[in-house]
Amino acid sequence: MGSLVFKRTLPGTNEVFGPNGAPRPVYDAVFEELEKTGPERWVEQRRRAHGLLLDEQYAFGIREGDKTHPTDWFPRVVPAADWERLERGVAQRMRAVNEFLRRLEAGKEKVVPEEIIETSILYDPTLPNRFGEVPVRQVAFDIVAVESNRSGETGGWEYRVLEENAKMPVGLAAMTRRRRMSREVFFPGSMGKLPVRSLNGWLGHLGNSLRAASPKGPDATLAVVSSGPDDQFYLDHHIYAQEMGAILAETRDLTFDRDGYLVHKPTGRRIDVIYERVDEDTLYAELPELIDCHVEGRVHVLFAPNSEVVDDKGVEAFVPEMIRTYLGEDPIIHNARTWSLAVPEDRRYVMEHFGELVVKSRGGYGGKEVIIGPEESAESIERFRRMVERNPVEYIAQETIDFSTHVLSEANVENGGFTLRDSYADYRVLALAPDQGDPDIVEVVPGALARVAAPGSHLTNISSGGKMKDTWVLER
Repeated sequence: MGSLVFKRTLPGTNEVFGPNGAPRPVYDAVFEELEKTGPERWVEQRRRAHGLLLDEQYAFGIREGDKTHPTDWFPRVVPAADWERLERGVAQRMRAVNEFLRRLEAGKEKVVPEEIIETSILYDPTLPNRFGEVPVRQVAFDIVAVESNRSGETGGWEYRVLEENAKMPVGLAAMTRRRRMSREVFFPGSMGKLPVRSLNGWLGHLGNSLRAASPKGPDATLAVVSSGPDDQFYLDHHIYAQEMGAILAETRDLTFDRDGYLVHKPTGRRIDVIYERVDEDTLYAELPELIDCHVEGRVHVLFAPNSEVVDDKGVEAFVPEMIRTYLGEDPIIHNARTWSLAVPEDRRYVMEHFGELVVKSRGGYGGKEVIIGPEESAESIERFRRMVERNPVEYIAQETIDFSTHVLSEANVENGGFTLRDSYADYRVLALAPDQGDPDIVEVVPGALARVAAPGSHLTNISSGGKMKDTWVLER
């Protein structure tokens, strides 16, 4: 492809280009449309897409800052056979996580070692647990692909789960906005040719899944509780509220009536379900009565106190064993190999191999409190080691994986072409538990928020310099 240059710099298998540098067939329609577009028009399309996203932000009255998220507009395409395996594996993990929480509430949990629960900053044994029949309604799984011997159109992949996030995953709102731009601005022809599974209606379905936490079901009043305009995801909060038919509120907008029910002050409406997009320390510090209100059943906080222990990376390491023990099944997708520093034997290994591993805070998120040993200087590694040594039980370590790469696209107007650079990429896949009382019913959104890292880095988080991508899941 004379007008297009692919620059391979990383060892991970590229999903777009094969070992010989030729584009993989699943991307033929995308490349055909990209070449017809040309770099000058591509630059214009990027401006248009950014303008449309900003227009939506301004329509919500958000005038300060740019809340639209950095994006690379070359899509990720996933064949149906690859997605089917990923979807089954994610649903299986969701069922195991909910069974773990139900058993934890009942005092019958046997898989996760006591020292892991006892040392978790996401679990407070002084708080009463009220998880319900379906403890978590939404979990986002951060997953990477590694090449395997399985045959497949994009290379044959095995999947590794890096993290699970039930509390505050960025996902569906951003996914739907990237999809809209793919369809309306960048690749209308490709989307017409390829059997891409739709994301239409999934934000509304998310709202129904969250309302299912209340006995009122679809009639429940749902509130999206935001930290306000300074949050980089404030636009997403507005999108969630609008498309789920929910109230958007900050903690200052909430109070309790004389009967102890949570009320939205501006409208006077009682709230049945809270979808919190605010840090729990802020939520409970500003609304201390909320815990009792939840425990006594007058409101349902979706990420109930202590349920976020499933976000603890030390707990996440035991999900495959939860699947074996509680579901009686073999895991379909596996974790990256993980060591918990709360376990003495694991701690010794990690400290002896510190510079070779990825070391993370168990409760961290967004790329915070993490070091990828092979990418860091000796000085940085030593600083992080000293921090870990002060409180090692708060950390886990994972093997460093050269997982699959995708591309970052760059239009070269001067020479009339495009440069595509390989970049490590992950999937954020969202699973929902939509039934009022049956945690075994799990639905997986037929798409993903793909994230691509800054060149040379394994950290895909937006806060660490990564960019979002639209992910097209094919029906066949």
